[in-house]
Amino acid sequence: MNTSDLPSPPVASPLIGLVTASLVLLTGHCHAQVKPSDDDRTRYSIGAAVLFDKDGYRGVGTETLVLPGVSIQNKWVNLFGPQLDLRLIGNEDRSWWIGPRIEYRFDGYEQNDGAIFSGMASRKGGLFYGLSGSIELGGDFELEADYVKAASREAGFDRGAVASLQLSRTYRSGSWSFAPRIGLEYQSSRYVDYYYGVRLGEATAARPAYTGKSTWSSELGLLVRWQAGPRQFLFANLNYERYAREIRKSPLIDASGIPQLVLGYQFVLK
Repeated sequence: MNTSDLPSPPVASPLIGLVTASLVLLTGHCHAQVKPSDDDRTRYSIGAAVLFDKDGYRGVGTETLVLPGVSIQNKWVNLFGPQLDLRLIGNEDRSWWIGPRIEYRFDGYEQNDGAIFSGMASRKGGLFYGLSGSIELGGDFELEADYVKAASREAGFDRGAVASLQLSRTYRSGSWSFAPRIGLEYQSSRYVDYYYGVRLGEATAARPAYTGKSTWSSELGLLVRWQAGPRQFLFANLNYERYAREIRKSPLIDASGIPQLVLGYQFVLK
């Protein structure tokens, strides 16, 4: 069994880190490749991962989470944890495709997550929907893009929209594969204001009011996979998202970006 025939763990880190309750191997987007001979084949995989994440909020340390996960993927459907892509438009082998995306983002915080949030309203995650697409450029390069917006308002506040553009290249050597990537993520002004802003009623002398503005953040990452057996894989995903100036200026933030490491195991059932 060749690694290119299997669903890959997702590789792009979301803003603030997607904290999942179950059925997730969170490392970001899932971009599996389906060969023409596999058009009607559905692949299932299960596994688990350990996530180490530090999102840059003042006084909030590194978070460690153990996450179980499941994936279902074929020519038309790509489900990985809280993210579903329907690849409705594309060529026969889906070396390029476009379709709707639905995902649940677990961004946000509660008051008890840190002293900096005392007296603030909680910021919630929620369901986002939009479009996504991918194209193989040759030479093992792949370009991905997506745009999603909040499906509903939270306590009267719009959580805004996010978009991303990512270029990756896969290198293979025996049972090993390496996929470095670079990317950009757009956050709308409402998104930045909701998760990084401080409302007038929440402002204090140590936490002045702040209104977020739309921005682009840059990302760098590396996914390493090792095929331990015919159906077993170990992977490590390292990602760093550089906060844009509009986020670094928030009184809630005291870091230049988000470092994240995911170590995981994947077993292919079919």
